[in-house]
Amino acid sequence: MLVRNTCAIGLGSLLLTAGGLRAACWPTLFGLVLVAAGCRGLPGGTPFLEVETEAGFYADLKGKMAARNEKVCQAMQKWMNSFVPCPWQRSGELCTIAPYMLNRKRFGELKYERIWLRADDGESFASDFVFPPGGFDPNRPVVVLLTGLAPSKHWTEAAGFIADAAGYLSRCANMTVVILVARGTMDTQVNANLFHGARVTDLRKLLEHLDNCLKAVSALGFPKAAVFASGYSMGAIILANYCGHYGQDPLLEGAISFSGVNDAVKNMNFEYSTETWQAALAYSLKKTIVQGHVEEAKRRGVDIGKVLSSKVASVVDVDKDFVSIFNGYDGVLDYYRDLSVAFDDKWRKVSIPLLSVAARDDPITHCDSLRAKEFFAENENLLFLITEKGGHVGWPWGVQPWKKGWDFMNEAIQVFAEAVLSSRPQG
Repeated sequence: MLVRNTCAIGLGSLLLTAGGLRAACWPTLFGLVLVAAGCRGLPGGTPFLEVETEAGFYADLKGKMAARNEKVCQAMQKWMNSFVPCPWQRSGELCTIAPYMLNRKRFGELKYERIWLRADDGESFASDFVFPPGGFDPNRPVVVLLTGLAPSKHWTEAAGFIADAAGYLSRCANMTVVILVARGTMDTQVNANLFHGARVTDLRKLLEHLDNCLKAVSALGFPKAAVFASGYSMGAIILANYCGHYGQDPLLEGAISFSGVNDAVKNMNFEYSTETWQAALAYSLKKTIVQGHVEEAKRRGVDIGKVLSSKVASVVDVDKDFVSIFNGYDGVLDYYRDLSVAFDDKWRKVSIPLLSVAARDDPITHCDSLRAKEFFAENENLLFLITEKGGHVGWPWGVQPWKKGWDFMNEAIQVFAEAVLSSRPQG
């Protein structure tokens, strides 16, 4: 749709120019029609699933946590008043892809300090620490970042919104940042047990380690720093699921996620995503996760020939024919229920403020799959910010969006964390 609409606008603009130069009526008229059709959207493509969730802030403002939710709501809405969406990136596709093409690499001098932890299944996984220029400040929050489908290169080379968030939060907000590295990405290797979206134990292991470190610091007379987490795309799905799994003991003060889903089964109905963006993501998954573990996959019953063929053409296909089989699930629906906070009443067990941020025009994860209206009414810890535009982990800011980079998400993390902390009882 993006390509066809762009071509229509481009061709229409050429005809308008030609018609104007020659004072010709028909090229001008036809050019106007093409430009108008391109801006409106050409018919005949895979339709974008109708969005039922209206833009706005969703939170329970009447229950026990009404005062906290009201403070968070006011802080987020005040901050949103300063946000100026890019006027020339109005489609979800442009908001998604243009930032990767336009945003410059900021904070290139960041120092990442990597630690390794042993997972419950024997694998080792990494986390990258980024400290403020003056070192760790126990009076400021620690923010754990959960990536989406990360590339194989390290942040120092790959850049992107994770590196941008690490730079902004550490340099501009004086917060310590901890990046949970997804298995097999960012210069890490996996022996046998690959990354999958339903695993929450790696995050738990990291948070336990972090909690022990902060307790050791507080034993020296310093305040115990508050810990927050932020997830992006697949990382957002894992973070929400984690908050449901660990209920009353999440080791977090709060969590904020961007462009995730709470119900992956519901998101399977999003045909537009399956037919477009998921094709590119599936290719990336095959390249970064499947290849290199072919023999182990065969041993576990995966039809690797099918997986590497064009028959597996979307993320749902990869999950159905590779991930669910490789990890012993009884089909893709079993896997999706396990990774979704929406099932087994996990969403009712969330005990910390969890703010989910999504755009109505997200072309990859449908914002209705958050089930915002249903969940916020039944659990006062579930909050939602739905924007009209923004794409998938995009939200370009201003006429020259490269100047602000991914600051929409960066600033949202800071505003949310500070609002939650300011709402805690004094003393």
